[in-house]
Order: sequence, then structure tokens, then C-alpha cells
Amino acid sequence: MTRKIILSSGLKSVGYDTIAHVLEVELQSGPVSRYFDVPLSVYEALISAPSKTQYFNDNVAGKYESRPIG
Repeated sequence: MTRKIILSSGLKSVGYDTIAHVLEVELQSGPVSRYFDVPLSVYEALISAPSKTQYFNDNVAGKYESRPIG
């Protein structure tokens, strides 16, 4: 999956698989995780959020099944 570099204090890059509904997030601290069954609307809101880290913490982390990769 291709991730886009984003400007964020806590997130480094994000990617989304529209077929599998998988969100991939790379943190500034290094770890990359995949989040499963994430709606496209959540990805779109994350990308457009004024504070991407805050949106991620409030709406993704701990809300969807996830696994570290790499």
C-alpha cells in the first residue's frame, strides 16, 4: 500500500486500501500499523482534519482492530 507523507506532529504518513478498507498509519516515532474495516469517510476526514494527530487519537486509535507491520 502506498502511503502519503502528511504534515502532522504525531503522524508521518497514511495510506488507505479502498477495496479492503484498511488504513495504514506510520507514526513520527517510527511504528507502522494497519487498521481494519475503516470506512473511507474516516480516512478522508483524517486527511482533511486540521489536527491529524488529534483526529487519529479520537477516531481511529483504539476504535478499530489493528496490527503492527514491518
